[in-house]
Amino acid sequence: MSSDDFVDAQPVPPVEASIVSQTDNETSSATRPQHSRTNFSSQDCVDYPIITVPVNKDTQCYNMHHKRRGDAYIFHHTEFDSNLVLGERKDDKDLLQKLSDILADRLEFNVKVFKDLKYKKIEEEIKKAAHENHKNSDCILFVFMTHGSNDKLYARNTHYTLDPLRSLFTSEKCRTLAGKPKIFIIQVCFSFNNYRGKLNFSFLINLIGQQACRGSLVDEGTLIPLCPNRRISSSAMDGPSIPYKLSTHADFLIAYATVSNYAAYRTWFLQALCKVLDSEENQKDDFLSMMTTVQREVAISFESELGDKQIPSLTSLLTRKIYFTQKEKPRNTLTNRMSCINSNISE
Repeated sequence: MSSDDFVDAQPVPPVEASIVSQTDNETSSATRPQHSRTNFSSQDCVDYPIITVPVNKDTQCYNMHHKRRGDAYIFHHTEFDSNLVLGERKDDKDLLQKLSDILADRLEFNVKVFKDLKYKKIEEEIKKAAHENHKNSDCILFVFMTHGSNDKLYARNTHYTLDPLRSLFTSEKCRTLAGKPKIFIIQVCFSFNNYRGKLNFSFLINLIGQQACRGSLVDEGTLIPLCPNRRISSSAMDGPSIPYKLSTHADFLIAYATVSNYAAYRTWFLQALCKVLDSEENQKDDFLSMMTTVQREVAISFESELGDKQIPSLTSLLTRKIYFTQKEKPRNTLTNRMSCINSNISE
């Protein structure tokens, strides 16, 4: 892979950056600029935002050679308000420390741990992350360690759904992460149905059928205009200097501890994840392959006293391979430690 495969993402001035303003969002589709879905020219850049991505469109791997790996946010919950009638999560504090150390030391993330936050504080921190400038970062990563049910996650005081928060990082909303991996790791159990390891996959077939159509929204994509005379010269890229469209929801990887509607044992998924991430041998693999190894580890190596089984569920919207290549300049060990923000200080 040549150095020409990579071009740093650039922050965009507000005038050029507006895809759809709040007032534009209310405009009917008939008044939007009409463009062919297959053929674009540099003229399209007049009507679309200038969003640059840090990699040539045909490159097989993400650019993981920015100045910094990026931030890893861990939202860890052990205590919940009494009205939620949820048990205390006591037995994963050591796992939290181990995961934090591996993300910081092995993968070179700047790790931030938030403990027992109420929902508004979680929302505030995630929105703050979405508005930061990630130009010099390879990617971003989130971990949620809490109780849950179906599509709900629990904060200290209430439940919430992840999708509205995840959508803050789409390419049209968080432009300095456009074309970069956005990784979400969720350790929650979804219900009290246990999977007994039966050789019957009808529930998966039903699940696929139910998820075939999940709503009426249409992904219109984000135009990536590789326009001459606009930020990127044609000589800076391997491919032709023409714009192309990238799915708005591309470049996400979402990993749940278990499949929908099934229980997850509290530590199995993250134990396996830590084991794989900490292995020298597995470091040679791309991240999706590593997550497949995690799935195999959980599905085969873990079993409860009652014979219960579990398998993590992955949703990959990645468009390239992720390799956590070591940074050329070792980071200062002091800045490589996790920062712990405890919500017990008044909210």
